[in-house]
Amino acid sequence: MKILVVDDSRLMRQIVTECLKDFGHEVAYAENGFECLQYVADHNVDLILMDVEMPNLNGIEATKAIRELKKADWFPIIFLTTKDDDATFSKGIMAGGDAYLLKPINPLRLQHTVVAMERIYLMRQKLKQAQQEMLVLNQELERLSLYDQLTGLANRRNFDNTLERQFAWARRNKSPLSLIICDVDFFKIYNDSYGHQQGDDCLAKVGKVLAEQTRRPTDLACRYGGEEFTVILPETNLQGGREVAENLRQAIFSQAIPHSGSKVADRISLSLGVATYNGQFHQAPELTKAADGALYKAKQQGRNRVEVA
Repeated sequence: MKILVVDDSRLMRQIVTECLKDFGHEVAYAENGFECLQYVADHNVDLILMDVEMPNLNGIEATKAIRELKKADWFPIIFLTTKDDDATFSKGIMAGGDAYLLKPINPLRLQHTVVAMERIYLMRQKLKQAQQEMLVLNQELERLSLYDQLTGLANRRNFDNTLERQFAWARRNKSPLSLIICDVDFFKIYNDSYGHQQGDDCLAKVGKVLAEQTRRPTDLACRYGGEEFTVILPETNLQGGREVAENLRQAIFSQAIPHSGSKVADRISLSLGVATYNGQFHQAPELTKAADGALYKAKQQGRNRVEVA
């Protein structure tokens, strides 16, 4: 443990150190309450042995200040005092102390009290480890809640949150925001012909290509649902959105994933719809609806193509 000994008596500091020397703890020193507070502010401490009677800032006042300073981090404080009356004892405990040892120090009682406090230290270490593990787990759960497990792309929840945020940004800054919605052509037939496992593999490949084609940090490729995908393109006008969509169409087509049941090609292809916000919409869902309408137009016009709203 890191033990801080706070006492205005050099002799007392030496006595305490001598009692603890065989326990393997790291010992630091402060001569008064102010030095103690400064040390606690700058360093991690696992246990404090605190003299009660000190000039200027006594041990009771220093303890109250420490508890206020380290609200979320409770470590034991043992008072060292010549007073054994109930009033002093109560005052110390209510100030945030955890134990009392009377002066002159009994080495055996000091050693065993420190052993008892070490149990608290070990529990604190386990608690910190558990908290760290919980933090990592929560981060992983948050990641899983925002990303599609099959494709690795952002999921529908992530899409909705991101589009709302980017739409608000575009509206506030009067900048364009483009949205692509695309569909794998005749995917139901593909699933029926090749099986669901092969269908999942196909969607994973499509997701990989979409992720590779959306290179800017602000762009977001999403699995919207089933065989439908979206790409959010901040600071992108309609022409730019169309170019990205065409690049996506060609990139998927060049994968040459066989699709014998397709009515437009011998391979997997995409139909894509593009819409751009330029101040004409009041809410993000209107942009989604416009892009979806363009996708419907692409399907009506023969699929394996890009249409704009």
